[in-house]
Amino acid sequence: MDREYLEDYEQREFTKIDELERRILEGNFDFEYDSFPPNDRFKKIKKPIAVVGTLDDINDLWALIPFSGSLVLPLPAREKTYFEQTLFQISELPKVIDFIKETGRLQIALADPPTAYIGLNHFDPLFKELNPPCYEIMPLSCFGNENEIDEAYIHFSTLAEICYFDYIRDLSRRVDSRFFDNTIRKNEGTYTVLKLAGYQIAEEIENLMIDNPGRSALTLHICRALIVEPLCDLRSSIRDYSLREIRLFHSLPQIYHPKELRFPCEIGKFLLRKLTYAAQDMRACHNLMDDYATYDLQKIQEFLNEGIVTNHPDIVNESAEEFSEILDNVWNDATIPRRIKNLRRGIPMSIAAIGTAVSAFTGDLEGFLAGLGLSVGAKFLDAEIEGLSERIAKWLTRSYQANVYDFKKKYKHRIVSK
Repeated sequence: MDREYLEDYEQREFTKIDELERRILEGNFDFEYDSFPPNDRFKKIKKPIAVVGTLDDINDLWALIPFSGSLVLPLPAREKTYFEQTLFQISELPKVIDFIKETGRLQIALADPPTAYIGLNHFDPLFKELNPPCYEIMPLSCFGNENEIDEAYIHFSTLAEICYFDYIRDLSRRVDSRFFDNTIRKNEGTYTVLKLAGYQIAEEIENLMIDNPGRSALTLHICRALIVEPLCDLRSSIRDYSLREIRLFHSLPQIYHPKELRFPCEIGKFLLRKLTYAAQDMRACHNLMDDYATYDLQKIQEFLNEGIVTNHPDIVNESAEEFSEILDNVWNDATIPRRIKNLRRGIPMSIAAIGTAVSAFTGDLEGFLAGLGLSVGAKFLDAEIEGLSERIAKWLTRSYQANVYDFKKKYKHRIVSK
């Protein structure tokens, strides 16, 4: 994609962003019902909409897609090597574009200004076929006036000149030439939002920029992912992070920790292995969408997450192996089957004993059994006792146990045995 095309593209995008800012400042943007980028900039976008929080640790995109209506992927302007190591091979791009157009389950947006993609020819098909919007968050003008914004930028730059810029330049030489400009632009915006919104951690970042530039860069990255982007997102309220990102979040003071822990990447990869024989790629993603109802997939992910957090509130401190073992334990929990088995032994005898006692006084054993929902003509048929045992067993367990059990029962002929 040549420079002139991308400069024109950028001008069009910036015009839309300027219009967004004007609408917000004039009070004509409804934060409950409006969104940006708007739906018409995407292909068949569906609710619920999730967004990839960061690409650095999400190396299995296909394990996330089946568990939301649409997953928005903001693509940073990075070299081909990073693209292929993080997402998929460039040779697969035509199939990915077809997948986006046909299903709407994956959406592409730009994480950087369009001119940042000059020379990155591997993105050409995405621009030509999808016309992706810039994934713009709430404008800085929503947090302060022009003078306040300028003052925050100047303060950031003054501190960064001491040693922070040198640290990012050195880092960019090990990544790619665009890394410096894109990182500084995002960090300036992140610091400005934190400063103008009154977050105390802005002061810590100021000190770290002088004393420990590496730590300040990491803190800015975490704050952008955990605080700024969720606060300013005008498109989606669901953000998918990796386990490593969540662990990084917990390096911040307690006040900034997420109220609810979600592990979409790890649970998605786990379910992809459990529910399909295919390798974890586009084919497996298709299989899941074809064989399982979207709503069921979304709910089973939620209930597995509930099981993890309920039993292991300190889960962020567990190793990857322990996390995998915990997921297996929640999935293979035998509490309900065990209780059903015990209840099947006890219910017939209990009903018979109580029913005999009732009939001694009323003479109406059949009426008593009918009141329990049991067929009079088949008092103790296995199917009826099984149903009653199951209802009682589920009632006695936690909601996540009952729902994981129900999902496995509904799809028992499709679930892979591993």
